Amino acid sequence: MHDFRRIVFCRIPGFMAALVLSLLLLGLISGNGEAAETIRIGVLAKRGAEHCLKKWGPTAEYLTRKIPGYSFTIVPLGFNEVYPAVEKEEVDFILANPSYYVGLELRYGASRMVTLKNLRMGRPYTVFGGVIFRRADRDDIKDPADLEGKIFASPSKMS
Repeated sequence: MHDFRRIVFCRIPGFMAALVLSLLLLGLISGNGEAAETIRIGVLAKRGAEHCLKKWGPTAEYLTRKIPGYSFTIVPLGFNEVYPAVEKEEVDFILANPSYYVGLELRYGASRMVTLKNLRMGRPYTVFGGVIFRRADRDDIKDPADLEGKIFASPSKMS
């Protein structure tokens, strides 16, 4: 895994900024014909790979343009592909639901860097939730504990 977070996402004090700028001008950091290092951003592709690339591809292109020496690529991941991709170090960053973050932190020591705000009806939200419906005639199911031993559907165990 790349230690890219320290390079890009921390604030650089004045002296360090001058040093980095000097090294860039001298060609000692990236550029000048050298191949860019690829940074792979794994994205939970809830609506499929094509939709994921259409939605997040421009972000990777923007980062590639703005951060010299690095090329960013989006890696669409299905619900069952997130953990294996992290375990095999096939991605450098992950954009996924909060439930994945908890598991990734416990299993692999992942740390959260940013929280995405989704716009819904003109308002930003940073929370994620789900709903379990039951048929009206199933009075035996009143809370999640009543689901034990029952069969029900979900897109994934992480949903």
